[in-house]
Amino acid sequence: MKTANIRKNRVYYISLLGLLLALACVLYYLESLFITPFFPLPGGKVGIANIISLIAVYILGLREALIITLFRVIIVNIILGGFLNISFYLGFFGGMGSTIVMGILAKSKISLISNSIIGALTHNFIQLIIVMFFVFHSAILYYAPFLIVFGVITGFFNGVVGGYVLKFIEKYIGGEL
Repeated sequence: MKTANIRKNRVYYISLLGLLLALACVLYYLESLFITPFFPLPGGKVGIANIISLIAVYILGLREALIITLFRVIIVNIILGGFLNISFYLGFFGGMGSTIVMGILAKSKISLISNSIIGALTHNFIQLIIVMFFVFHSAILYYAPFLIVFGVITGFFNGVVGGYVLKFIEKYIGGEL
């Protein structure tokens, strides 16, 4: 898909950004209501809103994916009452870092699923560093093996879903982009 073609029509471009941002916020909110309370790892998340960042990297590019990630983190933390607390910093730095890594890897020959897994692991690693900063104790590193296992599982899931969405977009909407 040609990002340059999308950017030519400013109304379409801004509408697409707004739609992806809204979808990311809704997915984050729904996950916080229905999935996160039952997730087996304390503080763990599937990260389904990151599917939108992954899709944006491939459709629009890194810059737009970073914009979507930035505003998603700000909006959902304001709505959920977590703005500028530890959950904000975890989401902000984890999301931005993983989006940057996924954007860089999207230009390589790595598969979308592998890119998603590496993005999830990057997100978890950055969050672990942030928690160590706030807690000031290295014992939090004992949590790392669990984060790696769940990062691979959730990254795989998000990559598969993102792949299906991208195939759908290419098949049914591709001519419009």
